Amino acid sequence: MNDMRHDPVTDLPDGVPAFSGGPRAVIVHGFNGYPAKHWFPWLAGELVGAGFPVTRVALPEPSRPDPRAWAAALAEQAGSLDGAVVVAHSLGCFTTLRHLADNPDQALAGLVLVAGFDLKGDELERGTAEERGALSQLDPFLGDGVDTPALVPRLGKVTVIMSDDDHIVPRVFSEALAERLGVDPVVVPGAKHFLYSDGVTEVPAARDAALAALEA
Repeated sequence: MNDMRHDPVTDLPDGVPAFSGGPRAVIVHGFNGYPAKHWFPWLAGELVGAGFPVTRVALPEPSRPDPRAWAAALAEQAGSLDGAVVVAHSLGCFTTLRHLADNPDQALAGLVLVAGFDLKGDELERGTAEERGALSQLDPFLGDGVDTPALVPRLGKVTVIMSDDDHIVPRVFSEALAERLGVDPVVVPGAKHFLYSDGVTEVPAARDAALAALEA
């Protein structure tokens, strides 16, 4: 039986057609996530309530991520990201950055990255040996990486959100991502990796950043 929690979802305000050319948001989950998990439904409701269409992408086999399959799913379900505001979490952050690197004709209105990273451990210039090795299992997914600074002119209003006690993506990775994007990170105390199991079902900082970009 199909588990509909893992299906992509497009949430529409009353009277607003999908992909109508106006401002819209796209939510991209990370490793072992899906559209109905964590704080994604809450965020979609907040943005739809403010009048914006929202697509929650469902990436295939989220506990066994394949970069080609994830890239294809993002492109198929979200369409062109040109003019959109993307909110991504964890491995979804890297997936979004690589999508933009592979599609140079697309430019965002805004990008909100939550608990994100864009480097392999051995590329990180600081942090402990344990921190540098923390994400090594994802090295095959990351491949040759992505030239994040080269994307900055096409990212619109950028916000990087991190916790001060992330137990999955060490904070030095998110700090490095923010530095490469030229922004100061927004630090949410005690949010760990922004998971439901961490007690996080709402991320007001992500909502506020997305709305700021959508309403600009």
